[in-house]
Amino acid sequence: MATYTVTYKKSNFSKKELQDIAISVVTLSVALFLIIVRSSFRVNGVTVHPALLVALAIGFLMTITAFLIHEMSHKFTAIHYGAWSEFRMWPMGLVLTIITGLIGFLFALPGAVYFASYRNPIREGKIALAGPIANLVMGIALLPILLFVSMPINVFAAVFFLVYINLWLGLFNLVPIPPLDGSKVFAWNKMYWGITFSIAAVLVAYFFISFGVL
Repeated sequence: MATYTVTYKKSNFSKKELQDIAISVVTLSVALFLIIVRSSFRVNGVTVHPALLVALAIGFLMTITAFLIHEMSHKFTAIHYGAWSEFRMWPMGLVLTIITGLIGFLFALPGAVYFASYRNPIREGKIALAGPIANLVMGIALLPILLFVSMPINVFAAVFFLVYINLWLGLFNLVPIPPLDGSKVFAWNKMYWGITFSIAAVLVAYFFISFGVL
């Protein structure tokens, strides 16, 4: 039988957790940089290729908004419900993240938030839903800026990629297949899952069609 030790601490973050977060953020930022620097998109009929420094900055911002805020939403929702919760990196996932980034597509699973509490499907569902909701809120907040605000091309590129990854990850994580968040949300409340998944699907379809991603 496995034995787990829970250490009570003054901070919500342990030293190990902060280390894992830092390594995961750097790794994912580099992998996204490798993808972005080879990508292009069209603005007013002009094909744009992000410069190296711009691509690196965008990769970091994408990691913070789409990955870190997602995971911290899980963490602090779990803490709100009285559960022990910490982020742990996945070494093999970090290796795969870099390798796939080099190849040209991204398998990003640098780590995840783990929590421990009494078995409660309702609370587990709410904790699971917090991550995708954070992504969708971020994407929805930035989408009007992308659609209606005139920006320098590098700023446009940053907002474009931030909206893209947040809406897409919000939808992807709601797929009701373990270990994705959607499986826990679906088990908790199928109506809430259906509403959230439908909203995410419509937003992703609208974004893809509006910006010619499809």
